[in-house]
Amino acid sequence: MFPKFFLFLAIIALLACAPLPPIGPTSDIPTTLPEKTEEEWQVPKTVEQDTVERHVINVGVGIERGLAVIECPEKKWEFKAGANLGRTEIETEGNCKYGEKTYRGNWVVISNDNNLVIINSLPIEEYLRGVVPHEIGRLKQDGFEALKAQAVAARTYAYSHLNSRRSLGFDVFADVRDQVYDGINGEDSLANEAILATNGLVIKYNGNLIEAYYHSTCGGRTESSEIWGQESKPYLTPVSDSANGKAFCELSRYMKWEEKYSRQELVSLFQRNAIDARIDKTFPFSKVEQILITERFPGGRVKRLVVFTDKGSFEAFGDRTRRLFARDGKLLPGSAFSISQDKDSFTITGSGFGHGIGMCQMGARARSTAGQKFDEILRAYYTGVDILKIRD
Repeated sequence: MFPKFFLFLAIIALLACAPLPPIGPTSDIPTTLPEKTEEEWQVPKTVEQDTVERHVINVGVGIERGLAVIECPEKKWEFKAGANLGRTEIETEGNCKYGEKTYRGNWVVISNDNNLVIINSLPIEEYLRGVVPHEIGRLKQDGFEALKAQAVAARTYAYSHLNSRRSLGFDVFADVRDQVYDGINGEDSLANEAILATNGLVIKYNGNLIEAYYHSTCGGRTESSEIWGQESKPYLTPVSDSANGKAFCELSRYMKWEEKYSRQELVSLFQRNAIDARIDKTFPFSKVEQILITERFPGGRVKRLVVFTDKGSFEAFGDRTRRLFARDGKLLPGSAFSISQDKDSFTITGSGFGHGIGMCQMGARARSTAGQKFDEILRAYYTGVDILKIRD
């Protein structure tokens, strides 16, 4: 069992070397936020509900294949993969620097023959200080209720994901595989106030923590979790996010977007992206003849898309359709789109950024500006929920 654990760590380390996308907005100018993919939001079903009795979260901030240095006020710690095998715990009364960032809390370093797993351990309320401004942006006073809504959603996510990465030795990643956590770097005073004002509040449905999914821009209507092939959840039903004929997220640059592809470009993209898009059958082809959207989800996003080629047809489903069209490392902004074609190209016209499930962050910002309170904002996106203290 022990060797298998470290073999798994070695595999994860190779994946962790990929560069991360940029963090969220840092001004009040409407922009986009880091997108979570289906796998990044998924949690093993072994997460135990009794972990909510724990108020400390262990964050995997790094996996190193060589040397790791943690500089604390009282001591500089150096670790090398292959040396001092096992687990080292570091308790400190100050803030420590790892890499180019500074963090609150204590540390755990797990060393094996190939890797070092660097874990920052701290109270969840302090963890949120390094999450909220990176997930929804630095907002002004009129966005305070949106910051509070984000704090409650992020806190709910944290508690519901304790032990979700148990096999790696921690609870959550510090990047878009879970929630973007940047330590002390980029903390925001107004966001800290929002966290304090909602201290301990989480979102529950029938007494249980919800899966508090959120995304950047819904385009006027959210979607159910069925877009990921999951069973529908009663608190994640498609809802209208508009008032007086206007979407709350209308100021997002992704309220309307367009992508154009040449027919030949799509041949290479579809063949390259087929596995990632989970196309059930692949075959060589040299021409894309037609692309049809044959089904949509209740929220308007693409449910089933059929591609006709000179050698046959294949299908893509749900949020995976975004991966089918990925180029230069970027997915389609969203799956609420339509397709037109001419002799030489296909044009995709869409609305929204992200998977569309749960809270629309740009909508939450507009609702806050319009005077809505954080609990009203949350209930607009999560149907039939209660906002309660974690132990209630």
